[in-house]
Formats: sequence, structure tokens, C-alpha cells
Amino acid sequence: MHFNRRFVLKSLGLGAAGSFMLQPWAMPRLKADPAKKRPKRYYVFAYFSGGWDITQSLDPRDPGQFTDSKSPETKIQLAWDYLPDSLPDGTKVDRSVIQAKGSNIAFGPAMKSFADAGHHDVSCVVRGIAMDTVTHEVGRRYMITGMMPNGLNAKGSSLPTRIVAQQGDITAVPNLVVRVESYNQGLPAYASGLKVSSISDLLQTLRDGPQAPDKELRALLQQYRATRENCDPVRLNDADMLNLIQSAQTKSRFLVESGLSDMFNFTNYKDPEMVKIKQRYNIRSLSSPEAQAAMAFQAIRNNIAQCTTIELASGLDTHGEEWADDHIERLHNGFKALTQLVTDLKNTPHPEAPGDKLIDHTTILCFSEFARTAMLNNRDGRDHSICNASLLIGAGLPHNTVVGASSDKGMGPQAIDPITGQAATAGGTILTPSLIGASVMQAASFDTDELRVDGLPCLMRKS
Repeated sequence: MHFNRRFVLKSLGLGAAGSFMLQPWAMPRLKADPAKKRPKRYYVFAYFSGGWDITQSLDPRDPGQFTDSKSPETKIQLAWDYLPDSLPDGTKVDRSVIQAKGSNIAFGPAMKSFADAGHHDVSCVVRGIAMDTVTHEVGRRYMITGMMPNGLNAKGSSLPTRIVAQQGDITAVPNLVVRVESYNQGLPAYASGLKVSSISDLLQTLRDGPQAPDKELRALLQQYRATRENCDPVRLNDADMLNLIQSAQTKSRFLVESGLSDMFNFTNYKDPEMVKIKQRYNIRSLSSPEAQAAMAFQAIRNNIAQCTTIELASGLDTHGEEWADDHIERLHNGFKALTQLVTDLKNTPHPEAPGDKLIDHTTILCFSEFARTAMLNNRDGRDHSICNASLLIGAGLPHNTVVGASSDKGMGPQAIDPITGQAATAGGTILTPSLIGASVMQAASFDTDELRVDGLPCLMRKS
């Protein structure tokens, strides 16, 4: 079922007044140019928690050239010979740079499934991002909001919150967030993330929650609301407060009563569609990366959420020799789940755009708070590094492209030409999370004034 605007309003039983009540302009919002037509766009923000090893994933080096014997000179120690021969799911570890036929992008061993699926054709890898921090909280919030935090405190709203606030489209859950921080500073309440800790938590939320009233009590509450007059509605509604409360109550009841939870119940063996999804994503538990990726697909396919934020890997903050086993396995699992998500988006027709697939109207941003050092430490592990990378997939972005670079000595951020995205011979621009966020938003004509930077031409698809 595709939850479009007409379906939501009809299901809520709202007439013209109700339609107005749910309109974005009924609440404070960012300025927007009414003459500018924005494409309807879905977003997935995929977080790899703890600081990922980009030598194994998005920014590898040829092990034939960057050998351990040369590491005193290059300050880069791949140490891929430390990696296990195979992973718990039976996948053999390929200790080499992986580059599919026709691909302009080289991936590391942890991204073999993604590379083998040929998803380079909708991808842009961004390298040499300067984080200016090696603190988890700061790096994470910098990537989530696109703004450098004040101390440890997030500054500004999350990128998904900004997007939803400006887009204003009606979806059942505009901003769905699983296991990741979300912020709203001064934007409309409807743009705030619905935060859950797992798909189980989401199911419980959509089924009324653990402390919801029983049916009899709910009927009495509804009867009370229907007969009780608002006290002094003119005074109380000066700032549309009553409209906001009433619309929130109505929409909450809709979420509970519309059966949305059925679309995320991946352990329902009686539903053939859920069985297929569980098998396709190899869902082990409802808190796993696989379940979160499947949730993102269902949210997009059924027009339930415009922005979905998920955590595809955790436990990456390792500083000892366990790095060799932990990073390759956890990155592999996260990118494997991402691979299936992109595959599904590529294969699924868009219900409102004949000839298009869902991937043509979806933007995916994969990120971590920073990367790991290019050299091993004295415990045969990797510490925090300010040089980061990111993976952009789908709509509004250049495809089969690498933007930016880290240096071949120590893997430091390199200044780039903002037009070509290649390393600059003189001057140039250093990539930052602010520029990444602004580019993703500006590619869909969203306002980026709050970020105080403009997007880079090299990160936006040329028309």
C-alpha cells in the first residue's frame, strides 16, 4: 500500500479544515521559494557507529604498492594480512582492492558485496573529509547536523529534520530514526524524528505502546474529545497551538489504527511478503542492520517516511588487535545490508513516476564520526583519525564517481577543486561535513542558509 497525501487525509477523515490543519504552513517553517518546484525525494541516513576503518572500505590502497615494509615512508599500514580468512557468514575475505568492471571506484575488502553487486553505478565516494575532531560525540553530531557542535552539544537540527521541515510533504512518519541521535532546534514539531531503539520498539510504538489505554478507555477518551468544547479557543489558538495539538492527536490515532506495524513485522511467518523480506535481507533479529535496512526499504516503498535514519554498524571503536576481526565483520554486515537495500530500490518501480525506479528518487548518505588511523598503534590496532570518508548513493548525486582524496602519505585530507572534485594543484577547498550536508540538500533545491555554506558543484549531479 502506498501512503500518499490523499490516502492519509482520507484515512484521517479530514475535510478542508483538517487538510489545512496538517499543512506545513499551519506551523512555523523555514522560508521557501514558492516558485521553485522541489522534486519529491526520499532519504536514508546510514550511520556506522564508532569510527570506521576506511582502508577496509571507502578509501583503500593497493597492498602491492603500500606494503608494510614501505609504511615508515608512506605512513600507511594496511595490515590486511591480519584479517581473517573468512567471516562468520561464510564469506571469504578478499585481501585486495575490489573494483568491478566499468567502475571508477575502488572499494576495500569489507565492501565486496557492494562492489560485486555493481552499485558503483549509483554511487559517489567522498574521500579526504576533514572532521577537525577525534571525539565521538563531536564527530557524530557534526555529521548528523552538518554543523560543528558547541563543545559536545549539537548545534542546529539534524539534516533529516531540516529536509522534512522544508519539504512539508505529508507522510505517515516524516522522520523515522532508529538507534541514532536526532535534533530539532526551532523547527516545526512535525519534522522531529520519531526515535526508536529497534524494529521491535517501532512495532510497539505503532501498536499503541506499552502503556497505551485499552480499547474501552480509548473509546471513552474519544467520546470525551468529541463532546468537550475547547476553553476560549480564540485566545488559545493565537499561535495555532490547538490546531497543532489536535492534528498530533489525530495523526497519532491514525498511526495506531492504520496497520502500519504490519509492514515492519519481519517475523510474521503468516505474511508471505514478510517472509520474503526476512529471507532476502537475512534478518537475524529486529535490532540488526539487516532489519533496519529492510525497514528503510518498506518505509520508502510504502511512502511511510520521507527520511529514515538507521545504524548499520556498531562497536567499531576498537583500539587493539581485535580491530582485525571486528571491523571487517561489522563493516561487511553493514554494507551487505546496504547492498540489499540498494538492490531493492533499483528493482522496485516508483508508483507515481512511470519508468522510474525508487532509487531515482532516493538519496542515501552513509557516514561515521571519523575514521581510524592509517598506521597501527603499539597494540596492533587503530586509533581515531580526523580524515574521514562518506558514501553517497542515488538521486541528485554524481554516479560512478570519486570526489576528493586523502594523501598517499599518512592519509590526510587533500584540498580539492570544487568544480571537478579532484585534488587541487593550488588553493582549493577542504571537504567538511558542512559541505557534504549542504550538497545533499542543495541537490534537491533545499535551503542551506542555516549551514552557512553552499553545496559543491562536484557533489551535485549535473543536469
